[in-house]
Amino acid sequence: MLFTDTEIQEIYETKVKKPPSYFTKYYNLPSDPLPSWTYSWEMNDFPRIWILLDFKEWVTKYNLTQGAILASTHAQDPELEFLSYETTIHLPYPVQDLHKPLPHINTYDFFVFNQTLEHLYNPQLALKNVYAAVKPGGYVFTSVPVFSIPHLTPFHYTGFTPMGLAMLFLTAGFEVCEIGQWGNYKYITKLFGTHTFKSYHDLHTNNCVENEPENACQTWILARKPPT
Repeated sequence: MLFTDTEIQEIYETKVKKPPSYFTKYYNLPSDPLPSWTYSWEMNDFPRIWILLDFKEWVTKYNLTQGAILASTHAQDPELEFLSYETTIHLPYPVQDLHKPLPHINTYDFFVFNQTLEHLYNPQLALKNVYAAVKPGGYVFTSVPVFSIPHLTPFHYTGFTPMGLAMLFLTAGFEVCEIGQWGNYKYITKLFGTHTFKSYHDLHTNNCVENEPENACQTWILARKPPT
């Protein structure tokens, strides 16, 4: 699939570019923002907090909290705590298996795979396989670093900007529903200064953590396979 410059600009303006209000909506985090992380969320890599808060909003907005068949690549993903599906299929790990055709075609109502694309040497092929497995009208959610310190090497290959993530899904045939992003300069300097992932305690000032639009470090997407 090819896109003109005009189409790319429209995709950016309508699907990727965020209003100023987006970058301040979680400036003051809600108390105990994530049920299963009540005692541990402050110790996790901070971008995952924004990802989960967006995910919680989006699955409610698109009525995805319940359904028939959910597929995930990690049974411990905290996103799953917001979902209640009749059947949950945990696909084989490691994520390199997404390079192979998945066992069910046009089957999954919702496919969740997080922090995965950077560990795929051929993300286009993997996303083609995901597309085939999701039923028409079904949804996909994933998150990925824009850039990151090396991890799970040698199986660490790439990163995606918010626009790059949108174009990856569009070229695979998906429709883009939502794109999110988080990052700030403090996180970048601490991440590469210590080569360890940074938590809320490493970043907050007066209980606030800024999201700077020009310093995206993580991005995430909710996409849909067209109904027909």
